Order: sequence, then C-alpha cells, then structure tokens
Amino acid sequence: MRHIPNILSSFRILLIPFFVALALRGHMFLAGILLIISGVTDLLDGFLARRFNWVSGLGKVLDPLADKLTQITVCVLFALILGGWFRLFFVFLIFKELVMLALGFYLVRKDVKIQGARLLGKVTTGLFYLSMVLIALFPALPFVAKCALLLSTCIFAFITGLRYIPEYKAYRRQTELI
Repeated sequence: MRHIPNILSSFRILLIPFFVALALRGHMFLAGILLIISGVTDLLDGFLARRFNWVSGLGKVLDPLADKLTQITVCVLFALILGGWFRLFFVFLIFKELVMLALGFYLVRKDVKIQGARLLGKVTTGLFYLSMVLIALFPALPFVAKCALLLSTCIFAFITGLRYIPEYKAYRRQTELI
C-alpha cells in the first residue's frame, strides 16, 4: 500500500504522451479531461503520502518530476496551439519550471534532504491546472479570459519562484557544509 503515491506519480508521467497525442489531434476536450485526471492524482498521491506517512526518497523525486514534466509539456503544446502573444506566458512558465527542475536536481545530486512543496507552491500548481483545464475544455474562451488566466498563473509562479530563492540559498549553504 505504501507504494501507491509512487504509482500515482508514475501514472501521471504515463499520461503525458496520451495528452500530447490528443492535443495535437485537436481533441482538446479529452486532453483537458486527462489534465483533470493528472491533477486529481497529483492531489491524491500527496495526500496519501502525508496522511499515511508513505513518503519515500523515490517519491520526493518522482512527484516533482511528474509535476515538471506535465507542466512543461502542457506549456509547450499550448504555446504551439494557441500561438501569438500567448507564447510569452508559456515561455515564462517553461523557464520557471526548468529553473526549478535544475535547482532541484542539483540539490538531489548533493544529497540534500528537500522538504515538500509549500502551500504557495501547491496553490500555484492548482492554479496552473485550473487555468490549463479551462483553456482546454473551453477553447472558445475570450482572448481576455485566457490572458487573465495565464497572467494570474504567471504572477503566482513568479511569486512562488521568488519565495523559493531563500530556501535554495539555505540548501546550498547546507551542501557547502557537507
């Protein structure tokens, strides 16, 4: 039973190619449904890991990896599909995710014990999923509504990224002591 969170994180990674195939074929409603499933399994794996103390070293790597891979994939596809000015939002989100992924990888390689995501990070991830699901399920959303969703997601992502800088510095100091 204690492996269920890792199975759910792995499942999220396995959903990515199906999401890509559906989105590229123009089946955005079905792609949106897969995003909902991915988001729900993300919530469920985190809840189960914390609730039943099923936290593992693998899970601490697998869960954020599934998050980053999903978010980067969604951003790349939506940048291609929506095009125009929307690309700027997605480029920003991709950059932020790549920086977070690189910093996390660096800390894992240095064998630093990383704490789980903070509340603001979880809210940002939830807002990301909500925005992307709404854009996928309702492609006829007005330009202004899409911009508002993407702008709010980018603002939260930016604030979250800034909030992690002091933690990263503390972790980095910890690696220098090792």
